[in-house]
Amino acid sequence: MEYADVVLQGAPVYTVDCSRPWARAVAVHNGAIAAVGNAADVAELIGPDTRVVDLESDQMVLPGFIDSHSHLTEGPLETAGVDLSECDTLDEIRAILEAADGNVEVVAGGGWRSHIFPDGPHRQVLDEIFGDTPAVLREINSHSLWVNGAALAAAGITRETVDPTPGYSMFARDATGELTGWVLEDMAMRMVRDALVPPSTERARRLLIEAQDGYAAAGLTGHFDPGVFVFDEREAWPMLCDLDREGLLKVRVVASKAGLLDPDDAVEILAAAEEQHRSPKVRVNTLKIFVDGVTEAHTSAYLEPYSDRPDTTGPLAEDEDLIRRWTAEADAAGLSCHFHALGDRAVRVALDAVAAVRARGDSGVVHAICHAHLVDPSDLPRFRDLGVVYQTSSQWIAMDPFHDVMLSRLGERALHQYPLRTAVESGVTVTLGADWPASAYVSTYRPLTLIESAVTRRLAGVTDGDPLPPIEEALALPDAIRGMTASAAFQISLGETTGMLRPRMAADLVVLGRNLFEIPAHEIAATPVLLTMCDGVVTHDTLA
Repeated sequence: MEYADVVLQGAPVYTVDCSRPWARAVAVHNGAIAAVGNAADVAELIGPDTRVVDLESDQMVLPGFIDSHSHLTEGPLETAGVDLSECDTLDEIRAILEAADGNVEVVAGGGWRSHIFPDGPHRQVLDEIFGDTPAVLREINSHSLWVNGAALAAAGITRETVDPTPGYSMFARDATGELTGWVLEDMAMRMVRDALVPPSTERARRLLIEAQDGYAAAGLTGHFDPGVFVFDEREAWPMLCDLDREGLLKVRVVASKAGLLDPDDAVEILAAAEEQHRSPKVRVNTLKIFVDGVTEAHTSAYLEPYSDRPDTTGPLAEDEDLIRRWTAEADAAGLSCHFHALGDRAVRVALDAVAAVRARGDSGVVHAICHAHLVDPSDLPRFRDLGVVYQTSSQWIAMDPFHDVMLSRLGERALHQYPLRTAVESGVTVTLGADWPASAYVSTYRPLTLIESAVTRRLAGVTDGDPLPPIEEALALPDAIRGMTASAAFQISLGETTGMLRPRMAADLVVLGRNLFEIPAHEIAATPVLLTMCDGVVTHDTLA
């Protein structure tokens, strides 16, 4: 008999396996689940070298959390430097910036919250503080930069510079045509970042290694990476595989290729990467397609005009014919598409692209639409009918200061965001991811924070005040958990490997300090993660 390496027993085990949702013990051997059941079921697997963990009855075992959309590869690099992510006022931002180290070639960092600048930031503040030292600060949503005049000059950006995509990726200007220092969307952002904060794969690797202890402590065992933009994505893929082969990668990673970086041959490049860059815990198999931008910058695409800009419904990020071509080519090659679509028009364009390929026959390839904060009711059933995953970031689903920005942009439509419960009840697969470090207000990679906000539609820990309407769209706890376990695994084509606690599946699991089903919902995010295991290897442990 081959004895178990580890046995966990004594606490409720929520398996997320519909055939047996609850158990009291789990045995792990050689990286896989050997048995799930009660103490008697695992007793014969306990040998002289088996680590037996007798848990408390109020603790809990779950499958490891899978973030279905988060930039965990580049996140540590993108968040290095000045951190403004906890600031709620311009005075708080100014205080941090004035205390920043000015003896650097470029002041970098970011995380400034969008609601502080409802019409976009202006370079004047940065000019006053930093003078001739370039400053490049990322917005918390990662869709724009705030830079000073010195940064624009050093990057060679002038009022005569042509916007990469007018109306979408651009350099904001005032009424006189002068640059304001607000740089919107990826291609314009890259023109500044590549000149002043050049990408470094070596630094990205070092920071990622350092960050993984935090990921493991949060209970993460897998994630979908929806694109690398602050250093070369073609260098990121082999970097991840090398880390895995060196035993330094603590999570499973399904990585993607951004279509906008190589519009003519994106699918061809992705197909080659899928073959060339793979390891036991790494795959590259998804095309990231930007359909629109972000609402705060008026770059998300809606069916009806913006309330505060009735002259526009917002642009598409890419030509609709190109979106359809990419989708068709990827689907034919057996590669998934992951559509960035916030507005209801963008969601419809993505669904139409998938419908066009499904009309030629179901390839079995799983495609997902991410964010989708506003979905026309007539389009919601199409997710189910077309087999499209509805992916979103649930820490955004909360009543916070950013909601005022959404009200100003969308009016009454802002009261009908994230119809998640309706989606689940109609048979749509819903998954949750942090989109870390991008956010609307709270930037986090902690799954329990996402699960709590999906259930309460409030900020983590908040017990009073109005939730984000409509409250009837709050997810039930089992559905929120499934959105970061089994459903997330399905989205990234790992449903046969992970996402549930079932014999012969990978031993990806977490032990929580409290049973989520027996505590108030507003305490979910504060629940400690006591142990994390990925592929049978303990990556975080406070029980030893």
